[in-house]
Amino acid sequence: MLSITLLALFLPLSVAALNFDWEREQLSESEALSSDAYRFGTLNAKDVEGCRFIPGDDEWPSDEDWSAFNDMLGGALLKPRPLGSVCYAGSDYDAKKCEQLRKGWSSSKLHCPPTISPNSTCTQGGWPIYVVNASTTRHIQLAVNFARNKNIRLVIKNSGHDFNGKNIGGGALSIWTHNLRGITYRANFTSPDGTYVGRAVSYAAGTQASEGSAVMQRERVSMMVAGGPNVGIAGGYLQGGGHSGLLGWLGFAADQVLEMSAVTADGRVVSMHGGLNEDLFWAFRGGGGGTFGVLLSVTVKAFPSVLSVSSSIRFSTTPIQGSNTSISTETFWKGMEIYWKHSLTICDAGGLGYNFIYPASSPQGLTFTVSISVPNKTTAEYRALIAPLLSELRDVGIPVPIPNLKREYIHEQDQSNNPYDEHPSHPYSPKYKRSTGEPTGHTLLTSLLFPRASFSTPSVLSTTSSAIRHAVESANYTVHGMSYTPARNGASNAVNPAFRRTVLHAQMYESNAHWDGKAPTLSREQLTAQHRGLQGEMQAWRDVVTDVGETPGSYVNEGDAQDWNWQSGFWGENYARLVGVKRAWDPENVFWGVGMVGSERWEMRDVDGGRREGIVVQDGRLCRSYRD
Repeated sequence: MLSITLLALFLPLSVAALNFDWEREQLSESEALSSDAYRFGTLNAKDVEGCRFIPGDDEWPSDEDWSAFNDMLGGALLKPRPLGSVCYAGSDYDAKKCEQLRKGWSSSKLHCPPTISPNSTCTQGGWPIYVVNASTTRHIQLAVNFARNKNIRLVIKNSGHDFNGKNIGGGALSIWTHNLRGITYRANFTSPDGTYVGRAVSYAAGTQASEGSAVMQRERVSMMVAGGPNVGIAGGYLQGGGHSGLLGWLGFAADQVLEMSAVTADGRVVSMHGGLNEDLFWAFRGGGGGTFGVLLSVTVKAFPSVLSVSSSIRFSTTPIQGSNTSISTETFWKGMEIYWKHSLTICDAGGLGYNFIYPASSPQGLTFTVSISVPNKTTAEYRALIAPLLSELRDVGIPVPIPNLKREYIHEQDQSNNPYDEHPSHPYSPKYKRSTGEPTGHTLLTSLLFPRASFSTPSVLSTTSSAIRHAVESANYTVHGMSYTPARNGASNAVNPAFRRTVLHAQMYESNAHWDGKAPTLSREQLTAQHRGLQGEMQAWRDVVTDVGETPGSYVNEGDAQDWNWQSGFWGENYARLVGVKRAWDPENVFWGVGMVGSERWEMRDVDGGRREGIVVQDGRLCRSYRD
């Protein structure tokens, strides 16, 4: 049983400071009272019993209810069908469109894989039944109230970049925040609590990283944005903490927040800052997206842009293009230990080492690549910083050339120094060949935050290296690492305390992560077995951290929500307080997703309500689990 201190039921609900015109269009009291479906909720309600209603239940809203709801929304209600449905038996079947679809496959928009067998069936599966295409605050309020009052599952989708699928759900109503747009630079902003005066940027829920980068370019400032240009920076990115190449200089995206506005589970609009609704403000900054409400807009700190120097290193057991040089496997792993030892210096300088280790089975063979960037350095200072690393690599027989250096302002580097340049198969690479949307993932992913102690002595470094090597060589996983240490900026929020002590954020996942639409999909039983294997490798990593006296942690946005200890892994000692905030502001668990704060109180079951074993999938019924 968690030790939880529940907050007072009577919480301050000040109307939010509004940054954009669409925020002013809100649900009135008279509209909310026009039907039980739209009434506002209360924060002293009790959690509901049983299960959320799904299509086929007597209690599921009728077609007339949905039509009336659409009228209230002004026509903003969508009922999407999977694009792949044109290949399946039914009214959507169209052989010509199906063939076009098959040729343009590799898209996350295509839920049902195109098939040459039109007699098979295509269902909605784990995708929402209806979607509110929100463009005003009122749309969000109506959606929250309708879902809560009708006892149906509610999910929130921004840009859809969520490794754990919290933005989808079978039988759900979805709020799509993508079209809540707007971004404004403020040269001289005073925070509502009076603790900050200076540059700031206000942006809306649907704002994407590319729009933030455009402001950085235009105003010659720096701010925390995601690496992927189409990631929504006010969604799970910011609310889960938010990292980037500037982490070592500025800290987390959540650390820069000055004020926020959101719609909470009762359908009301609230404002948050350091002097108002402090507990909710604390939780929204690091407690995970889609958990405490639907964010409307946020204002964050901006900083003068500074010069940053960068270069890259690569070595492999197979000849690298343009060179006949290759190294032995043992030399490769000596090189890795040398890199990890010297990465501490990069971390101490506020820099980033953005790296990949590819297994021998990958097209490039056993290969290591790293892009190193350090802000506030001259080229001479940068060369001196990495010289010991290069020298020691050469001493063990790794022929790394003199690197080509780039020295640019960070707002320029964000656009030109893409860490995915050397990875043309990655969807963030400018060389990536796109079809219809992003490629569909076909893998499980997990991550660990390695503290400095894991690399502090030669013997501990060797143990850490052995654990990572096993995941690459024996389990055939790709390991993607980011060597950095978050800047100590005195911020107090819900970001995992373990993240603030990290020097390596490492992910592991299958090398062939992108589905081509031809290979058969895996069953839940197969995925469960695959997940056990992944967790077995992760446990070896966790043991390395535990053995040096640290608590293993993981980044909520890039971790495994079905890890056996996800609560501690994602939030550490912050979890109990987060649950208290969740129960105070969302007592009926309107907002739910796998691996979200408080989610252990609910579970996915079969459509008939029967319990499921193994990995969670989204095409069932959401029910109370009575676990605490």
